[in-house]
Amino acid sequence: MEIDTPQTATERAEESFATFKATIAKQPFYYFAVELVVNGTSDQIIDAYQFHSYFMAVLKEWLGIIGSGMSVDILDYQYPVAIIRVPFDKYKGVWQAMTVNTITLLNGSVARFKVVRGSAFYMGVVTSSRSMF
Repeated sequence: MEIDTPQTATERAEESFATFKATIAKQPFYYFAVELVVNGTSDQIIDAYQFHSYFMAVLKEWLGIIGSGMSVDILDYQYPVAIIRVPFDKYKGVWQAMTVNTITLLNGSVARFKVVRGSAFYMGVVTSSRSMF
């Protein structure tokens, strides 16, 4: 584009259309609805702090030092289901660690984590599109 030459309205519109484009950014977090499944009968109620420590132990066992240093946030917890948030680029490893490992609780019961739902959006985990209102 030359400064000395005048532009028509269509040339300006084409140029502005070409310089702007929409991009969809990658999501920073991935959300899981995770259930703690205890084998056998257990009358022990696990609070959010214990849930987090068991969860981090599973990550450390499966992913090593990277798993133990990972940022995991519990957004909502109602025993036995928790809504957790993990970094998007690590969610596949977290999903594998949850489904493969079993843990031993403090009372000696064996438990495992079960992924109820997973989504890149919080709303996709909190509500179910399959349930009726």
